[in-house]
Amino acid sequence: MIPVENGAHDARQANQSGARVAVALRDGGRATVAQLAERTGLSRPTVEAALPALRERGLVDMIEEHTAGGRGAGRPARIFEFVADAGLLVGVDVGIHRVRVVVADLTGRIVAWHQRDIEHRFVGADRLDYVKDAVRTCFDRAGLDVGRLATLSGMAVAVSGMVGPDGRLAVSHNFPDWEGVDIAGRLREEFGCTAAIENDMRLAALAEHRMGAARLVDDVAYFFAGHRISMGLIIDGKLRRGRHGAAGEIGGSVFSMHVDDSGQLRWETAETAEEVFRAAAAGDAAAQAEIERFVRGVATGIATVTMAVDPDVVVVGGGLSRAGEELLRPLRAAVMSEIGVPVRPSIIQSELGAESVVLGALALASGQAMERLYLVPDLPEPDIDVAAARTMAAQEIVEEAAG
Repeated sequence: MIPVENGAHDARQANQSGARVAVALRDGGRATVAQLAERTGLSRPTVEAALPALRERGLVDMIEEHTAGGRGAGRPARIFEFVADAGLLVGVDVGIHRVRVVVADLTGRIVAWHQRDIEHRFVGADRLDYVKDAVRTCFDRAGLDVGRLATLSGMAVAVSGMVGPDGRLAVSHNFPDWEGVDIAGRLREEFGCTAAIENDMRLAALAEHRMGAARLVDDVAYFFAGHRISMGLIIDGKLRRGRHGAAGEIGGSVFSMHVDDSGQLRWETAETAEEVFRAAAAGDAAAQAEIERFVRGVATGIATVTMAVDPDVVVVGGGLSRAGEELLRPLRAAVMSEIGVPVRPSIIQSELGAESVVLGALALASGQAMERLYLVPDLPEPDIDVAAARTMAAQEIVEEAAG
């Protein structure tokens, strides 16, 4: 009889070998057994042994092509390929004014995009139904069967508020009616796939780290300045949630001089930040003075967080980041004036802009699906096609304007 320990070890080894073969096909394209052995560093017998299980699970398929070399002229060679559409990954950004949905296959190729404005305020179950309908519409417009989500698929949803260790909204100014509700569980019941919810700013930070302005570094502070102020943290390349899920929830404390009781930014010289910046650019002295006060206050908050975390970069996103160097230049100077040691934090503009949150949700769905797909942890995730996501988003905006 083989000891249980040996059997478990053999199973782990088989899973690891299979995962390496699957990822080699996913990232490198079609290959023969010999080519897979070369890509993975595994022996040919090990590759041969891994392929049947991958084919049975639907992750790998075999095709036969006639080749003039290697196996004799005209003889069919066994060529294997990764089945990109064996499962689908879905990211959803639930905002106050807009819902965005993006769908990718298991290689990170974007296959569907949908965004819609929320014309009136939904609460509770009505908002959840609205999100479900947005997902279905996204699939329908792309000619995809939403029933495919019940296979090797996953979904992640970005929400505004503090998400607790139990995966539920603990506190949310924008969605108080969702507090304590198992939103992820209801989405799992609806679509048959794994689902998770996460704080939107954390997911924006994750997106910038995975595919945006901070993809070359490990420690990131993502600073959102738009209709509200918030932060998301990436530490050692991973989302920092904290014991209670409160990491980054600093808008109402560090920046309290600029936000109201609901966590929204307040302005004195105009209704919105865009109007204040426009007035300042036109020479309005009161608007210019308000922006200077805002930059000083924000700089104090960023300097405090920067000295506590000491990140590689601070990425500035949100609507105000569209001001570019008009905001970043004085902000850098103000932050430096707040720091009393020879440290110069790198403060840069978001690369992903308005798409950062939904792409972060897609990245989370991908990351959470990895171990379930390949049965081993810590594998490289697929590259998400950001350019395709932006193109689809722009096309939908044009279509909405034309329709």
